[in-house]
Amino acid sequence: MREAEIQIADLIDSRPLNAFHAFILALCFLILCVDGMDFGAANVAAPAILRAFHAEKSAMGMVFGWGYFGILIGSVIFGYIGDRFGRRLGAIASVLAYSLPGVVTVFVSSFGQLSALRFLAGLGIGGVIPNTIALLVETAPRRFRASFVMFAFVGYSTGVATIGLVAARFIPRFGWSSVFLVAGVAGVALGMFLAFFLPESAHFLAVSDPQSPKLRKIVSRLAPDSGLSSNSHFFLLEKAKSKFSIRLLFTDNHWAATSLLWTGYFAEALTFMTLSSWLPFLLESAGLSPRQASLTYSYAALCAIACILLVSRLLDSLGPVTAVFTALCSIASIISLSYAGVSMVAIIITALLAYSFSSSTHNALNATVGYFYPTQIRGSGVGYATGMGRIAAIFGPTITGYLLSAKLPMKSMLYLIAAPYLVVILAFFGLSLIHNRQNRGENVGDYNNPVATSE
Repeated sequence: MREAEIQIADLIDSRPLNAFHAFILALCFLILCVDGMDFGAANVAAPAILRAFHAEKSAMGMVFGWGYFGILIGSVIFGYIGDRFGRRLGAIASVLAYSLPGVVTVFVSSFGQLSALRFLAGLGIGGVIPNTIALLVETAPRRFRASFVMFAFVGYSTGVATIGLVAARFIPRFGWSSVFLVAGVAGVALGMFLAFFLPESAHFLAVSDPQSPKLRKIVSRLAPDSGLSSNSHFFLLEKAKSKFSIRLLFTDNHWAATSLLWTGYFAEALTFMTLSSWLPFLLESAGLSPRQASLTYSYAALCAIACILLVSRLLDSLGPVTAVFTALCSIASIISLSYAGVSMVAIIITALLAYSFSSSTHNALNATVGYFYPTQIRGSGVGYATGMGRIAAIFGPTITGYLLSAKLPMKSMLYLIAAPYLVVILAFFGLSLIHNRQNRGENVGDYNNPVATSE
């Protein structure tokens, strides 16, 4: 009997959403939720840590810097692992890598030890992003890809909100290390759960092992009405690459998107990561109590969820230009925070808007980056792009710590935090031009179709 050849990408793109799509989306949501808890733990605990060690703000800036340095290294290493050994292994290893240091943090007695553990946790935090984005992009039908990624990143905001509530309740009773312990234990439990239930990417298996029984099982769940037979043969329209090289990100038609993504991620992280890291402290400096600052940080993450969900559908229909609007709103709200005055209500509302729009802009970048690379280099492409953001994140919060220690006026600080988003707006305009050219059918490469033969 003649073999029936099935192109995986066409099969996935032509099918409606079903329970298996929802299952993968839910698992990625949980991965990013605990990731957000671990990342946010250092942010909400920062004021309490400084008080406990009687340290200058610059010391906490160094802790943030080492954490982001770990995220940078992890995004590259685990991105390669995901491309070489699979999204499943890359994701599970990343979850365990960011969780175990959190458990050990309860034994910390110095800033040096805390910095080392945040570096190790950062490896996993950075590694989760490329593997999760790749798995989501390779699972969702094309018309839902941005929504899939951004809905999963609602999990990240949920995790940040959760750890803010944990901090408000636990730190006064059990000390600052309690938030790291909660996040770490949750991550270890999640890692064990994923080891049993997280499936591999069908795209990855189609490239690495097209005869795998696992691939047939996954395809039957993604497309139960596809009429698979024992003679069905799966394939993916991509040229094989024997070994990854960073040069591949700048060859063919990838160079323009790579340049814009790297620039966008670097500038975006200077604003968002700095704001996220120092927001609880900035709120305390504006007059809020430690509990109020923690709760505001948590509420801001919850407000970001609504904004992210709205932007996700706009991204699917309008493309990257959607994020130009959120970036403009971010600039306006961050600057407005310096004019909130002494009104506690005004400070809280402005902080909610600043974090919500900034988070939406950040996640819009994450939602689009996976489109621009084919399966065999997607994890590394996303890893290097997000890695550029992590380089900026090393410097932004660290320098901010020194500037705060130097008593730089709050208004000047907020203007400096908001300024890089002007570059982000230009980057999104450039990505929108590429997106629009592809939609008109011009030969610009693999931008909305990760399995284009031009690769």
